[in-house]
Amino acid sequence: MKLNYTKLGIILIILCMVMGSFTSLSAAEWPMFQGNPRHTGYLSQDSSFSTQTWTVNLGSPILTSPVICGDKLYVGTENGVLYSLDAQNGNQSWTYETKGPIESSPAISEDVLYFGSDDGYLYSNNVVDGTNNWKFKAGDSIKSSPAIDSTKVYVGSDDGSVYAINRNDGSLAWQFKTNESIRSSPTVSGGVVYVGSDDDKMYALYADNGSLKWDYTTGDDVRSSASIAQDKVFFGSNDDQVYALNIENGTEEWSYNTGAPVISSPSLDERQSTLYVGTEKGKLYALDIRDGLKKWDVKIGSAMNGTPSIYGNNIAIGTQSGEMLTFNKFTGNSVWNYNPAYIPNIGASISSSPVTSGGSLFMASLDGNIYSLNTNHQEGPTSIYTYYYIVSIIIIICLGVGVKKVLERRNNKKE
Repeated sequence: MKLNYTKLGIILIILCMVMGSFTSLSAAEWPMFQGNPRHTGYLSQDSSFSTQTWTVNLGSPILTSPVICGDKLYVGTENGVLYSLDAQNGNQSWTYETKGPIESSPAISEDVLYFGSDDGYLYSNNVVDGTNNWKFKAGDSIKSSPAIDSTKVYVGSDDGSVYAINRNDGSLAWQFKTNESIRSSPTVSGGVVYVGSDDDKMYALYADNGSLKWDYTTGDDVRSSASIAQDKVFFGSNDDQVYALNIENGTEEWSYNTGAPVISSPSLDERQSTLYVGTEKGKLYALDIRDGLKKWDVKIGSAMNGTPSIYGNNIAIGTQSGEMLTFNKFTGNSVWNYNPAYIPNIGASISSSPVTSGGSLFMASLDGNIYSLNTNHQEGPTSIYTYYYIVSIIIIICLGVGVKKVLERRNNKKE
C-alpha cells in the first residue's frame, strides 16, 4: 500500500499547529491591584485558559490580593513572606521574607515586582527568582498597593505621604504629604496620580513632580482606591458615598449614598457603562457610570471589603462570611457560590479581592489558604474543612458508641 506523503505532511503540519496552540495557552496577566493602572478590575481574557482546581495553605492569614504574571501567582502574607506560586497547581517557586506583615498587592512590570510591607520598605524584586534589586524606606508602614508608570513607582504610607520612587535605582523622585495615613492605593492615568487619604480627601497629583492638581473633600476616610473611566474618577468613602469626579478639575459629577461605609474599590465595565461596588453592610451595587443611577443591588448580608472582579458576563466578590459569590453583571442574579467551609461564617473571612484569568479564579482567605477555582465548570477544590467535618463525624460516632457501651455496662450491672 502506497503512502501519500503529501497528505501525511499536511496532517503532521496540522498536528503541530494544534499542539502549538495548546502549549501557547497561558494565563491572562493580572499584574497589579485591580488588573491595570486605571484600576478598572476588568480585563479582556481568553476563557479557554484554566488551571487545575487546587488549594495551598501558606501558614499565615492573607489580606492582600494575588497578582498574576507569566503563569505565576504572587501573594503576600501576614507573617511577612511574599510567595511565587505556579498558577497551574499551586507549587511554590520561591519566597522572599520581609520584617513586617504584607497587607497590599504587588505590582509587576518588565520582570520586576514591587511591593510594600509593614516594615516600612518598598521592595523591588526579580520575578523569576525573587532576588532583591533595591528597597526604599518610607516613614511608616506601607499598606497601600504600588502603582507603576514607565519610570516611577507610586505608593502611600501610614506616615501620610505619597512617594514617587525611581524604578531604576530606588531613589526618591518626590514626596507629597497629606494629613493622615494613606491606605488607598494610587491610580495612574494620563500623567496624574490619584490617591485617597484618611484625611477625608481624594488627591490628584502630577506624576512628574508631585505638585497638586486638585483635591476633593469627602465626609470621612478615603480608603477605597480610585478607578478611572470616561473622564471621571470613581471611588468610595467611609461617609457611605460613591463619588464620580471630573478628572480635570475634581468637581463632583455625581454621588450615590449606599447607606454604609465603602472601603471596597469600584470595578468598571466601560462597555456597559456600569460600576460595581460592595459595602460594609453587605450590599452589592451596580451603578450607571454616566449619572450614578442604580441599575440593581443585591443584599448579601455580609460585609465586603474586597473589590469585585469582572469576567465574561459575571462579577465575583468575597465576603467576611467566607464565601466567594458570583453574580450576573447585567441582572445581579446569583450564578455560583463557593464556600470552602460550606456553611457561612464557619470558615475564615475573605478580605482580599479575587483575581480572574480566563476560566480560572484565584482567591485568598484569612485562614492562610489560596484557592484556584474553575469558573467554566463552576468547580472548586475539596477544602481542608471537608476533612475537619469527616474527622468530627468520626469522633462523634466514636463518642456515641463509647457512651452506648458505658450505658450498656451500667444496665448489665444493675441486672
